[in-house]
Order: sequence, then structure tokens, then C-alpha cells
Amino acid sequence: MHINQPVTQREYPVRDDCAIISHTDEKGRITYFNEDFLEYAGFAPEELMGQPHNIIRHPDMPPEAFRDLWATLKAGRPWQGLVKNRRKDGDHYWVKATATPKPGAVI
Repeated sequence: MHINQPVTQREYPVRDDCAIISHTDEKGRITYFNEDFLEYAGFAPEELMGQPHNIIRHPDMPPEAFRDLWATLKAGRPWQGLVKNRRKDGDHYWVKATATPKPGAVI
């Protein structure tokens, strides 16, 4: 697993009025993101498009959380969980994530 660095341990608070949205393909590569996703991730659009979604994975997140996410999606069910993401500058933000499989997609 790739370990994203640096890590500052500074929290970047998430506004109540935002919706952080991204889409990935079956390989976990980013295919879509909204402006809120860009703001919180802290990357430029060209740094994110087509990259593995784990570019924002915080090293504090246990790998088991993502194994469970992918196993749940492969079973055709939605997944929810609290996720600590890493910004490009090393700060972090917390999201209540929901991931759903695309109908008819092979994961």
C-alpha cells in the first residue's frame, strides 16, 4: 500500500453545507469530482483526474476499511463509513462516506 506523506495532524474542518462527491472506475481511478472535492483534497484538477482514489488516503486509515468497502461494492451493496482523508498539504479532513456500485458495473 502506498503511504501518502507528508502528514501534519492538522484538521481541515468540513463545512456543513458541502457535498464532497467523486466517482471512480472499477480500478479505483478518479473519473469525476465536484468543486467541494477539489477544495478539500487540495489538489489541482489535473493532479486528480485518472489518478487512484487512494491519492487522498490518510495513513491513519486502516487498510481493512478499504478491503471492506471493496468487498461490499463487489457484492453489489452500498457501503458507508467514517473516513479520514489526507489533503495534498498533509492536513486531514473527516467525511461520512457513502459508496455505491454502479448498476451493471463489473467490479
